[in-house]
Amino acid sequence: METIAVQGLTFGYLKASGHRVLREMRTSFDRQDITLITGPSGCGKSTLLYLMAGIYPQSAGFIEAGQVRVEGRDPAVMPPWQRCRLVGMLFQNPDLQFCMDTLENELIFCLENVDAPREEIGPTIDRALAFCEIEHLRRRALSTLSGGEKQRAMLCCLVALRPRWLLLDEPFANLDDATARSLALKIAQLHREQGVGVVAVDHRVHNWVGLAERMCVLAPDGTPAADLPGPGQVPPEQLWQLGVSGPGQRYRTDMPVLAAANDTPVLELFDVAVHYGDRPVLRGVNARLFGGRTYAIVGDSGCGKTTLFAALSGMVRAEGQILLCGQDLQKRRRQLVGRIGFVTQSPQDQFVADTVLGEIEVSLRRQGLPEQAAQRAEEILREIGLYKYRRLSPYMLSQGQQRRLGVAALLAYDCQVLVADEPTYAQDLQNTLAVMEALHRQVRQRGIALLMSTHDRQLAHDYADLLFSLEGGVLREIDRSCL
Repeated sequence: METIAVQGLTFGYLKASGHRVLREMRTSFDRQDITLITGPSGCGKSTLLYLMAGIYPQSAGFIEAGQVRVEGRDPAVMPPWQRCRLVGMLFQNPDLQFCMDTLENELIFCLENVDAPREEIGPTIDRALAFCEIEHLRRRALSTLSGGEKQRAMLCCLVALRPRWLLLDEPFANLDDATARSLALKIAQLHREQGVGVVAVDHRVHNWVGLAERMCVLAPDGTPAADLPGPGQVPPEQLWQLGVSGPGQRYRTDMPVLAAANDTPVLELFDVAVHYGDRPVLRGVNARLFGGRTYAIVGDSGCGKTTLFAALSGMVRAEGQILLCGQDLQKRRRQLVGRIGFVTQSPQDQFVADTVLGEIEVSLRRQGLPEQAAQRAEEILREIGLYKYRRLSPYMLSQGQQRRLGVAALLAYDCQVLVADEPTYAQDLQNTLAVMEALHRQVRQRGIALLMSTHDRQLAHDYADLLFSLEGGVLREIDRSCL
């Protein structure tokens, strides 16, 4: 029996709430296929993977009815050293999985935990590194790797462990298309050569064209909405009706009209440079940003987009000069608090309130609007599609919903510059449009400058007034036709 069987499964996180993420779900996955699961943010896709991996309900939630069986076994009751030989999982955020300082030590740690013979550890590591083509990362500190490099590093650990099933949770959310496709081809090679079953949750279905044999679309309530052939075999119009963005699909047909620039830029960068040790990441970045415009930065994974935003936020030391509203941001950061807002790649690190509604109210109260905070907070949550979760803890949201909450908190902030690192990360089609339209309105109505990074070149093409490419540590303005 080489299947994962989900049999009448009902699962929730809090019994008292009455809300169930999955209700009476029935489906199965064959180890001979690469299966893609997609659907709206928050419909239970990641939850389903955690259940198949045996992480839930041990670590969170409860099964009210039904069961999950992986090749006839209950993964939740298996000891970890046995379970990881049956199922391996790649999280949305690989940082949550790393335990050691370097990739080599991480691989040793993995193999020691499954009691691999000492004499086999070295050759197994060599083979896994070679398969993933990351021998050059062997002794690099994991904290210095780019998003794409971290995903390859985690895949390398799973290759070394050789599970029978590979479960992938938004594996390409922070990767550029070329890196994502390269990683998808490696996963397909693993499936083809070693017979590993693959089940992947992904909103970016174009990465799996020609690779996935089956596509399972979930409805908002977590029930199966459609069981389809792999992407590329389904008309884009049918995918769009199901709320899935198909290959080559545009987000909007009207092109952005470049707003007239104000006389004075709100953000200026002069020869901004950042080094990690002796490795240069940014090499003299220069830019001038004006209010009322959207600026998008594109570039390969690891090119330095997140590092640039970290320099703006003061999280990393930068050379050169950064002026915010004409004042030196590096020297007067405390005085300029509130004039620039950030959404990071890990918005959960920024949450300060107990509830989703409270998170928005905190931002509004910082503006001195205590009487209007509750009403305005509810309006923002409706606008961004999170109103029904207003009483929940931010940490109970899916990662896609947490990203939307980070954006929503930013919308409540009264600032001149919004900096958003991958604002549509892990979003379905409907919520991608909701996030971008909400940001677009802020730019046009409040005259703020929006600086965002994205790996979605179509999104940058459809929404940005001006486009930049970060390559070789240098920021260059590019024409829309280059995307």
